[in-house]
Amino acid sequence: MTGETLTPTPFLSTTEFQTQNQPLPTLNLTRVYIITGPGTCSASESIINSLRGAGVEVYLIGSTTCGKPYGFYPTDNCSVTYFTIQFRGENAANFGDYTDGFSPANTTHDKGTSVPGCSVADDFTHPMGDASESRIAAALAFRASNNLSCPTASGVSPPQVAKASILDNLETTGLWVSKPAARQNRIIRRMTN
Repeated sequence: MTGETLTPTPFLSTTEFQTQNQPLPTLNLTRVYIITGPGTCSASESIINSLRGAGVEVYLIGSTTCGKPYGFYPTDNCSVTYFTIQFRGENAANFGDYTDGFSPANTTHDKGTSVPGCSVADDFTHPMGDASESRIAAALAFRASNNLSCPTASGVSPPQVAKASILDNLETTGLWVSKPAARQNRIIRRMTN
C-alpha cells in the first residue's frame, strides 16, 4: 500500500508500549486441535499455517479449508475500490502455498495440504459445542486415542446443495464462481465450442 517492502511480524513474548518488556501471557501449547470446514478461510487458515511454522502440532478435525493464503489492501481509484491480491502470507518456515486449503490427513481426495487429523462430515443435527456433535465428538475421541485412531462419525453434509446452486448459476450466466469470491478470488469462465 505504501510501496515499502512488507516485513514479517514476529511472535512477541514481551510488551512493547506503556510497560515495556513485561512478559505476555502464554499457553505454552505444543499441540492444538482445530475444527475446520469449507468456511474456514483466510485468517483462520493463517492461524493454522502460523502455528505449524512455529513448531506447534496442529490436528484438523472436519473437512478441507477454503484455501486463501492471499491478502490485499483496498485501493480507491476514481470512486471505485479495488481489492487486488497483493501478497501471500507465509509462516516462519516460509510456507504459504495452500491455495487448495488444508485437509485432514485421512481425507479421501488429493486436494489441499495434508495435515494430521480426521476427516469428519459436518453434523447439522446437534448444536456446535454439544459433545455429541460429530466433529467435537471426533476431536475428543481422536485426542483420547493419542492421535492414532480417527473415529467414523455420521453427519449431514450439504455439498450436493452447493453443487446444484453452482450448476444452476453456470447454466443461466455462463460464468460461475467456484467458491464465494471473497473466499477464493477465482472466477471460472465456461468454454464455448
